[in-house]
Amino acid sequence: MEETALILGKREIQKQQVRERILEEALSLFSERGFEKTTVADIVEQSAIARGTFYNYFPDMNTLFDALIAQLNQQVVEAIQYTRKHTDNLYDYLYGTFKSYFELIGTEQMIQFHIVNQAYIRQSSYQSDLIKVIVKNLNRDLKSDLKIKAFTEKYEFLLLSYMLVGSPPELFLATHTTDINLTSEQLATFLAKLFYKVLME
Repeated sequence: MEETALILGKREIQKQQVRERILEEALSLFSERGFEKTTVADIVEQSAIARGTFYNYFPDMNTLFDALIAQLNQQVVEAIQYTRKHTDNLYDYLYGTFKSYFELIGTEQMIQFHIVNQAYIRQSSYQSDLIKVIVKNLNRDLKSDLKIKAFTEKYEFLLLSYMLVGSPPELFLATHTTDINLTSEQLATFLAKLFYKVLME
């Protein structure tokens, strides 16, 4: 019984390792070539797996791309939760959340990934269940815990939550596709000041 459990445990670990390798190589290829110019054959070759193995994990390329975005969004969720627990005022909450996000996507690979795959990232992100979780949590925090008084209608808090989610990626892309050279701290400070002013008026 113990031996069977041990074998099953090893298999699960191996499966997880293969899945992570596929995601890692896909991120590398998508960053270098873009989603449109990357094929299953490219990923199979780069990951050193059989073609059939790829389909055991992902039915198609769109599902693979969505899994990458979900992985990124999960990290965003965790960063927001951490910031919420460790801040006691609105400005620090905004700044900490924005800064965590910019640092998360601020590596050379992630910058290139976002620049090359802008349309696909937007589409995948807004269809993601995790984005809905982020929006729902922000909505709750703004209405109750942070006691924002600038807005009163439910739809206003919902729209505000989407703006808080949508503004950082757009600002990030704007600064990395032009000659504007700003740090994560500068971007986070700007957005925190902007939204703090709007929310506290």
